[in-house]
Amino acid sequence: MSVVDVSGATTSRVAPFLQGLAREPIVWLIVLIFAVGALTSEYYLTALNLENLMRNVAVIGLLSLGMTVVLLTGRIDLSVAALMIFAVVVGVIVMTEIGPMLGGRWLVRGNTYAGPIIPVILVALATGTMVGAVNGIGIAYFKVPSFIMTLVSLTALRGFNYVLTNGHPYYLKAPLYGWIGDSKVAGIPVSFLIFLLVLLGLIAFVNGTVRGGRFYAIGGNEKAALYAGIKAQRYVVLAYVISGFCAAVAGIVFTARLKSVDAPLAAGYELTAIAIAVIGGTALAGGVGSPWRTLLGSVAFAAGLNLLAIWGIGNWYQNLAIGIVLIASVGLSRTSRKKTHS
Repeated sequence: MSVVDVSGATTSRVAPFLQGLAREPIVWLIVLIFAVGALTSEYYLTALNLENLMRNVAVIGLLSLGMTVVLLTGRIDLSVAALMIFAVVVGVIVMTEIGPMLGGRWLVRGNTYAGPIIPVILVALATGTMVGAVNGIGIAYFKVPSFIMTLVSLTALRGFNYVLTNGHPYYLKAPLYGWIGDSKVAGIPVSFLIFLLVLLGLIAFVNGTVRGGRFYAIGGNEKAALYAGIKAQRYVVLAYVISGFCAAVAGIVFTARLKSVDAPLAAGYELTAIAIAVIGGTALAGGVGSPWRTLLGSVAFAAGLNLLAIWGIGNWYQNLAIGIVLIASVGLSRTSRKKTHS
């Protein structure tokens, strides 16, 4: 009777993975940040701070995953931060209007939503997906430059957010929303588990299927992709649909943590998403990157900002740090791309 050496097979798979991980500079950056945090603050490695860190990673990580897919095609999406709020606002507004038709008053005390939250979530996801599709169609079929198309979307969605809310926040009162924002499973925040679920889905699709591989082909050389029979327009639209969906999920996770949604929220998060994707090795010119490395970029970015906050460094200086990191990442991305092609 033969015996299969399962432990040996597992070791042979794990060892190359760990070796590859050790060769990633961003992994050592994460280790350095955590080491400095542990040495300079007794609170940095506490359970409470690590939970907050994971919740932060969930929001910016979801935005960055969608941005990564768009960047792979050689485009950009500046609308993600405005969309993450717009999707939830639309969900609340739609259900507020439906409530009286069903004989229920779901908006109480002026601006507190107390109705069913699952339909709000479904409407938000549908809204994010549809806005992403509109961006993609405008860029792919009407040939509007992605920077212009998504900048217009950013401006329009910000305006709609203020119009729909009348400049006042909506407070979201629902047990399920509280569970998404505050609860943990085996010590891991639910919001972070949602992020991991989306991450695994994107890894399986982008890196594990022929269709997903076409994002790389389009971003690497779109003309060659067209000659190879790849319908680039469809995949550009799909990339923006994925980005819109990820933005909506980020909005749900973000507002569930705050128990409210307000028009000014998440301003500037689009730059954060771009910075994280580039830090994770995604090329702005397209064709290079992966959702897995975006996870590493999200952890490094969130851990770094968390450390600055613990040190008592204000938001203005944190924004300055984001700008410096983005400029440095773009420079390194261009340098490495030139080396690759030389």
